[in-house]
Amino acid sequence: MATNYDQEQSQISPVLPWIVGVTSFMQAVDGSILHNAIPSIAVALGVDPLKMRWVVVAYLLTTALFIPVSGWLADRFGVRRIFFLAIIIFSLGSLSCALSRTLTALVAARVFQGIGGALMVPVGRLAVVKIYGHSAELIKVLSFISLPAIMGPVCGPIVSGFFVQYLSWHWIFLINLPVGLCGIWLTAKYMPDLREVDLERFDFWGFGFFSVSIAILSLWLVIAPDSGLVKNLDALLIGIGLMTIYWLLLAKKPGALFQISIFKKPGFLVGIMGNICSRMGSGAMPFMIPMFLQLSLGFSPIRAGMFMLAQATGSIIGKQLINIFLPMLGFKLFLQTNTIILGLIVCSFSILSSNDSNVFLVIVLLCYGIVNSMQFTAMNSYILIDLNHKEAGTGNSLLSVVIQICSNSGVAMGAGLLTLFARLSNKASFGPSLSNGPIFGLSFIIIGMIILCASIVMRRIPQDADRSKNHQISHWT
Repeated sequence: MATNYDQEQSQISPVLPWIVGVTSFMQAVDGSILHNAIPSIAVALGVDPLKMRWVVVAYLLTTALFIPVSGWLADRFGVRRIFFLAIIIFSLGSLSCALSRTLTALVAARVFQGIGGALMVPVGRLAVVKIYGHSAELIKVLSFISLPAIMGPVCGPIVSGFFVQYLSWHWIFLINLPVGLCGIWLTAKYMPDLREVDLERFDFWGFGFFSVSIAILSLWLVIAPDSGLVKNLDALLIGIGLMTIYWLLLAKKPGALFQISIFKKPGFLVGIMGNICSRMGSGAMPFMIPMFLQLSLGFSPIRAGMFMLAQATGSIIGKQLINIFLPMLGFKLFLQTNTIILGLIVCSFSILSSNDSNVFLVIVLLCYGIVNSMQFTAMNSYILIDLNHKEAGTGNSLLSVVIQICSNSGVAMGAGLLTLFARLSNKASFGPSLSNGPIFGLSFIIIGMIILCASIVMRRIPQDADRSKNHQISHWT
């Protein structure tokens, strides 16, 4: 590794976590701040709120496609250069979003912004691991840089509600610019120029097959609510075919983007499958909850943001409670129980109405935040815990891609269910006057049932894994 970091460690170490933390906060705020503003942006652009799923999906899909290449680019061209470029792209993408005047322009800007997001946080974490990898400070640093990512969802909904209600929706993107400029300055001044000398050739063929298949399958899911599941089956078959070719042929080659041998690790396949089932359901909730609060319950953007603060607070509490319950119950019993509770809480959203007390609604959102946070902290820890140093990079990259794809699919599924039940209720489109009826209620029940199905997958977790692993909780979640 060609770097002068070892000679300047005392100067760089205190600053590097702040650099990664600032960018993690920017990306975390960007995600949570957009969801609460979706109904207002839809009105401003003159489109159906469900069409706004393209704005969310464009970012998630782009990050899923480019995350696998982020580590190789950083090793090839240097961490500082790629990280610097990522912040610039993300900031310019944010500016482009604010300047958009049509849905198409906004989606295109989100794609550009997603390229920066796909490179920014993974490369920042990579720098931390490379620098502190053999140091006792690693866990402390990982915990430190995770705090801004946790605080982002706390600040995002409230800030979003304030901007939308008292200024304009454009400010939810413009707020990224000063943070981005701060990150650019810190990166240019303090980020070490780490890179690998003996770098393996990048698997371009594998990246091409995997990325194209993911793009086709994801776009098919997003288009399905408008065109129907039966239409465009040729695209679905092409996507499945390309993905099959990758895993049967290309994934077995040396230096493959993702090695199929990683699924031979105990628990990895079970963990990935459980993650997919759980996140398919939970991935729909960030898109649906703000719409439910504003379009169904009639909340203003800032009031909806205040209520979503309960969910974000629950996520922080869940990060602490996991250290109590997971060692007590072990992975298998904890994940089986927690998955059932999570599914039931999601189903309980179907009984909420504008007649319920504010306290009851806060309790439901708080409980959802706690249980959802514990679910994926435990699940991701279980997936990564068996991997050795060589496998950790591939496993973490694949997990990151799975998370983005499932979040993407969850948004598409949530929009599809709302579209289906709106048509069955003879509602041509969504709007601020949408009353609370079966549209959101039935959608929440189906999403909750999908999460409940994940508890069946959790039964495949080996019983002997419970006590041997429960003390190791991933700080990457």
